[in-house]
Amino acid sequence: MSKRMTKVLLVVVALIVVIWVVAGIASEEGTAVTSENYTNYRCDVKNLRLSTTIDIYKEGDQFAKVSGNILRFVTDPLTLYDWNGAKLGYAGDDYHFIAQDSHSIYVENAMTVEMVGLFQWVGQAYDIYNVEGRKIATAEFNCFNTRGYVQDMNGNLIADYHSNFFFNDFDVRIFKNCELDENTVLLIFSSYYSDQHADSSN
Repeated sequence: MSKRMTKVLLVVVALIVVIWVVAGIASEEGTAVTSENYTNYRCDVKNLRLSTTIDIYKEGDQFAKVSGNILRFVTDPLTLYDWNGAKLGYAGDDYHFIAQDSHSIYVENAMTVEMVGLFQWVGQAYDIYNVEGRKIATAEFNCFNTRGYVQDMNGNLIADYHSNFFFNDFDVRIFKNCELDENTVLLIFSSYYSDQHADSSN
């Protein structure tokens, strides 16, 4: 490898590291995070052929499962079940002309929010609306699928997402100031996971 190519490669690697560090800092900016002000959920992802199952553990205890066919999300929505198999909610997939990925989220057969995908050059972002059509939150994720956060309209962090490089599993923290119910938030993050996984598969 020539010296010039080596220098170019080093510059590219350095830029990737800088972007990763900045994205990690931005996701925590302005937030005093202690274990007392959030609930932690560990999401164990199992991708089998064309289907996905996510086992969710709340503070280490079995809590819920999400399942769906990520490559046929239009007709096979992600569904949230409790650990005994009772249906808790689901996320339908709506494709808008401009928005890339939009999902109507239902809990106990009633729509709770709609997340509308936004055009992004890097990473993914969504606006989140309540059933009256009022924007109540925003969600942003970095281009590496390692950090994401949901903020209310006052800029307060209400939930976040963390995954390690090259791993499918992810962790979710829902903060005490979050006014959305936990099942809705878990379906928001599961829908994002499905979107980015389907995009990367294509």
